[in-house]
Amino acid sequence: MAISWSLAVQKREQAPSHHGLLVLVTTRLPSSVTVNVPPYAVALATQALSAGKIVFYAGAGISLSQPTNLPTGPYLAKAIHTRLKAAFPVLEDVDPWDLVAVADAVAALPGGENALRQTSAIAANFKSAKPGYAHRVLAHLMLEGAIDVLTTNWDNCIERGAGEERLPTVTSNRDLTDVTPPSVLKIHGCASQPNSLLVTSGHLKDPPPWVREQTHARLGSAVVVFIGIGDVARYVKQRIEEAINEVDSVENIRVVTPNIKSNWENSQWKTVAPNLRDDYKIPETADVFMEQVASAYIMGRLSEHSSGLTSDEVLTADLDKATEGLFESDSLAVLKWAREVDINWRAGESVLKSPELGKVLIALGRLAGNSARLRQNHVFDTDQGPIEVLVATQTVPSRHLVEAAEYRLQDHANRGDPHPRFVVAGGVGPIPKPRSLPNNIMGDSDELDIVDGPLALVPDITHADEVIAA
Repeated sequence: MAISWSLAVQKREQAPSHHGLLVLVTTRLPSSVTVNVPPYAVALATQALSAGKIVFYAGAGISLSQPTNLPTGPYLAKAIHTRLKAAFPVLEDVDPWDLVAVADAVAALPGGENALRQTSAIAANFKSAKPGYAHRVLAHLMLEGAIDVLTTNWDNCIERGAGEERLPTVTSNRDLTDVTPPSVLKIHGCASQPNSLLVTSGHLKDPPPWVREQTHARLGSAVVVFIGIGDVARYVKQRIEEAINEVDSVENIRVVTPNIKSNWENSQWKTVAPNLRDDYKIPETADVFMEQVASAYIMGRLSEHSSGLTSDEVLTADLDKATEGLFESDSLAVLKWAREVDINWRAGESVLKSPELGKVLIALGRLAGNSARLRQNHVFDTDQGPIEVLVATQTVPSRHLVEAAEYRLQDHANRGDPHPRFVVAGGVGPIPKPRSLPNNIMGDSDELDIVDGPLALVPDITHADEVIAA
């Protein structure tokens, strides 16, 4: 299909010419799910759908573009150098753009290692930078149980990328027992825990044993996608080489970066992965690539519901109508919606795969045909009026669905939004009558005595089973 990416902003940054550094940073508008899904994205998504292990190995490149806008290694080095040069005159003779050189010079001084780590943690906006598109898609695919993620980045944008469903991180050996998967493996530490940061040549050469052990455990039988690593800088080269050595075969490696093909002969990738197949070199930005993979995953996951309905043409048609409208949204919007419609989501378990989601989509198609279009606040605009769907993927009483609908209806009312009809799936037992005041609570009372009107808000709830059986 034709590419329809819209480049909104282009920004060039260049360090002093003797470093030869040129970084092109772009932001773009997302496309609908069905636009531009190339074969490599379908192949990776199919691997994830079939319970194959997909690991994304993320580098600094995913955090360069807007709105995250974190620095490259040389610019980080310069920031650390600027903060410490007055306290440590030894830095006057150190290249301020060389991160490892700056780190080694400071760490060699008495008390310098702690000063280095504390300064490194605040040298950029690592703990509060806004997650970008790639961060958010990675987070949602992890929550869906589709992928695993390792990163050399110090920022926490991936783990914050899904809002309320925050992902835990592994930055120490203790985390391996305290943290419940899925979790982001922070190979070089995290700025939220300065003492975990690996900065100096000594740190990088001899990381804690758990780093190597976890890298081996996660990569050994996986397809590994390196993303956001335009070239293999000195401070990540050893980790990349170790990772490649852990992968069973070069056939299981993919490298995603815009100039991976055009600059192959001059790239460090040619040194660390000389036998990488040409079709495994993917010349895309992190944002575009993650959207492609997410789109392929969404279409593949929802097609599983269709394949289970092959003997029922009516239900299949209803499902197709609902997904047709849903697919006009971009992949991140669909992933976010799927996680938010589940009233009791569990990290690492797919909502898109759940039978309950399949049911509400069939019911949505039955009620609204192909007129449903997803908008903000979980609601579909349809020719039958606004509809919101809710599912319970765990075994819970149906009253929990009613309570969730009441809460969301109140939220819509507070914002002045139209009140949607709710279509729900899951829950044990019949849908109970929503708690409400009687239709007429006035009687002979003065209407000025009635103060708390919102208590009378009653959600219009229909179970998907009723719609399908009608």
